[in-house]
Amino acid sequence: MNNELRWDPLRLFLAVARAGSVAAAARQLGLSHATVIRNVAQLERRLGLRLFDHVRSGYRLTADGEEVLTDVAAMAEHAEALLRRATGRDPVPQGRLKLVTTDASLFDPMPLLRRFLEAQPRIELAVEDAPDGAEARLAGLHADAAIVVTNAPAEDLVGRQLTRLRLGWYASDAYLRRFAAQPPAPDDCHWIVWTLGASAELDENWQRTALRRLTGRPQVVLQARAHADAVAAVRAGVGVALLGEAAGEGLTRLPFAEPPGLLGVWLLTHPDLRRAGRVRALFDFVAVGAASGRE
Repeated sequence: MNNELRWDPLRLFLAVARAGSVAAAARQLGLSHATVIRNVAQLERRLGLRLFDHVRSGYRLTADGEEVLTDVAAMAEHAEALLRRATGRDPVPQGRLKLVTTDASLFDPMPLLRRFLEAQPRIELAVEDAPDGAEARLAGLHADAAIVVTNAPAEDLVGRQLTRLRLGWYASDAYLRRFAAQPPAPDDCHWIVWTLGASAELDENWQRTALRRLTGRPQVVLQARAHADAVAAVRAGVGVALLGEAAGEGLTRLPFAEPPGLLGVWLLTHPDLRRAGRVRALFDFVAVGAASGRE
């Protein structure tokens, strides 16, 4: 076996192992299907091992593949930590700042980001939607910062709370016209529930629990993928949903008891990145805005 082992085949093997298929890994990496297959095959030849079984559902790790995955994942973690520390030492607020966000229908960051870019013209902002893992993207150095809707930020990240969101039960006028009485009783409503990405604290169960406080037999007609989908369903007259106040324009807020507490919106980063000039500039801007009462 050739003792030289390049990182790219290992990196692509790791992506396939985590994604479960070559197609999914290729999409995540922005590479062609053929490039991913070629690199994985090259790694198998270099190691003299069969790493995957090709099954109908995708690529399944063999026993040898499981062992290799443990080592490669550890290598990737060390490499990411090294890069975080290196990029975190750049004190100049310039270059590309990669920001991941959750559902913008709950919190629209663009007014804040517009003012930030006006204050920092040497920074190029790249914004991605990552509803299923904004915090994980930070841990893996796939982003510099994240705006996350949560009441329990990950303990290994640092950040600042931007605001707290109020929620209410909303329906469209078209839906309400089905009922003679205004508003309908909770027992008569058709309910829409939604999840907030990978957040275990904000999965569909927290809304179902709130519904059970209103009615002992909630008639849930739609499980939406996200808050934005629930907003669209309410506007289409499907039923009633618990929505953020910002999404309630043009809808009717029903006088039902709301869940206790509010949803927090956090700006988060990895501790190794907080001193990077571009990241520090964003946090300083938010801090100044909060102090002046503008944000």
